[in-house]
Amino acid sequence: MTDVRPEKPPRRGFRLRRSGGRLLAKPPWIDAIERRIAQWMPVHPNVLSSVKLVLVLPPLVLALRQIDVLPFSTVLTAALVIAFFALDVVDGIVARHRGLATPFGRIFDRLTDYPLLVVVSYLNADVILPWLLVAKVGLDLMLLALYATGRGSTDNRLRTALSYTTLLALLLLSQGWAPRMLTPRSVEALLGINIAFSTAIALHGLGLLRKRFIADVLSACNLLCGIGAIAFATRGRFEMSLLFVVIGTAFDGFDGAAARRFGGTRFGVYSDDIADGINYGIAPGVALYFALGAGLAGLVIGVFYSTFTLARLVFFTLDKASSDPNYFSGVPSPAGGLITMSSILVFAGEPALLGLMVGIACAQMVSFSTHYRHLGRVLAHNRRALVGGPVYAVALLLGFWVWGPRAAAATILVPILVYGFAPTVLMFRRVLAVRRAARARQPQLESLDDAGDDDADADADEGNPRPAVDEALAPRGASQTLDHLDHVDHRPAEDPAAG
Repeated sequence: MTDVRPEKPPRRGFRLRRSGGRLLAKPPWIDAIERRIAQWMPVHPNVLSSVKLVLVLPPLVLALRQIDVLPFSTVLTAALVIAFFALDVVDGIVARHRGLATPFGRIFDRLTDYPLLVVVSYLNADVILPWLLVAKVGLDLMLLALYATGRGSTDNRLRTALSYTTLLALLLLSQGWAPRMLTPRSVEALLGINIAFSTAIALHGLGLLRKRFIADVLSACNLLCGIGAIAFATRGRFEMSLLFVVIGTAFDGFDGAAARRFGGTRFGVYSDDIADGINYGIAPGVALYFALGAGLAGLVIGVFYSTFTLARLVFFTLDKASSDPNYFSGVPSPAGGLITMSSILVFAGEPALLGLMVGIACAQMVSFSTHYRHLGRVLAHNRRALVGGPVYAVALLLGFWVWGPRAAAATILVPILVYGFAPTVLMFRRVLAVRRAARARQPQLESLDDAGDDDADADADEGNPRPAVDEALAPRGASQTLDHLDHVDHRPAEDPAAG
């Protein structure tokens, strides 16, 4: 596993990335928490790595169910797992904020993770394709060798997150924990994504992959997620399909950030659209077909949904040059895909409600006159908003563990529906506000009309009738009706006394 700590100016032969080149910037509130942890922990990071290797790893391995040297206890094993990963995170925090990072420390920290990776790979060799396990271990060792020779970096948060997730998934699978979510096939799919991303990093370290290809690699990972979602949908594992659509959505966001930072290729737009079409169009369509009994109704609704999604992607590609990059015309296809996939779980056994959700997703995706904020860009400009990410992730995991996949899917569905209906609700509120303002002005306008009539009558009595004025040249305000105000000018009327 990689250590995310930055280093002091290294010795010759080592090359480190600067924080300004990060694809994923760290929110300030996380950095503040890390500084407090570093101040509270007056221990050298290499000591923490040694504690992890000597005092935590051996009892963790011996407590595993297959080893059976220590009496197997779920509580003990879980506590050792938490301690193992906590030490891995804390030593990086201490090294970063106390200026104690060294190339040796990074290599040593990564080496302390490999024994556990090798052990859990061996324990899963009977249920996971062996070549995937060998490729995972081999690529991790290659990346470590590239870093040791000054041709790579360990400071890659996305790869670190993938590696941690893969190692934890292998560990949980070997112990039979979370069997509904972590099956051999789902872990194999996760291994495939990790291997693809690590291969791209290795090729970049070897000088065979330029930075402008990074966005295409991330799009390929999105495509792999879509293929995995289709595969699980054909087996009726809709919760796994939803999981891979969510992971693909993350890669979709990363490839856009990579393209803006590192540039892209001439085929980047098309590769991104193809991946989006598979992940958000074809995969949910296939899932609908099987969720509705693999009959005519499922075929019609699945094709209907996929057609709308692909049409929305074509419109987005053609309209990209003339559109505002901070807004989408219509709900973006990831939102439509997540609405559909979540609804399959939430409304299982309720085909009418599922059809309603599909109709809502399709209608919102092709509502091209309605503009939706680009949430990725909003978060990029407002880092404080990222504080909601961990809270939402905890709520999602809590819903899954306590109430099952249906509650987790509802946790995904509800915020997306709020996002989809928000512009319509806001527009309706603006119309009502204009209506109320116009009605509030009507008594004042009527009093002005009455005053004008009284003045005219007084002039007529005095023998000085006012000359006729062309109605088209009359000032706007006193003679206009409420309906004319609503349809002609929605701006607040000027003060008649000022005119």
